[in-house]
Amino acid sequence: MVVLGILAVVAVPSVLGHIKKTEVKVCDINASELGKKYHHELVLEDKDHSHVVFSPFLLDHEDYVCPVDGTYHYVEGEVECTVHDEEREDGGDVPFL
Repeated sequence: MVVLGILAVVAVPSVLGHIKKTEVKVCDINASELGKKYHHELVLEDKDHSHVVFSPFLLDHEDYVCPVDGTYHYVEGEVECTVHDEEREDGGDVPFL
């Protein structure tokens, strides 16, 4: 029983860390793909970016979502996630030294 408890103490944080990293990677890939597709649409349709243009674009591309229900916004030429970009601004998992 003690051995199983020790394994759980070691394994659970490791698995949770892998899950979080995977969620961030999926979100980054989806945001990148959305950014590319949105840029192509702006060029092909000869439009300028606006929230009025971006909102329907997101609805048409609802397959690209953040796995933790963040929302995407187009900021300074890039698609950003409200959840994961805040974590990066806060320093993510890097401890303060």
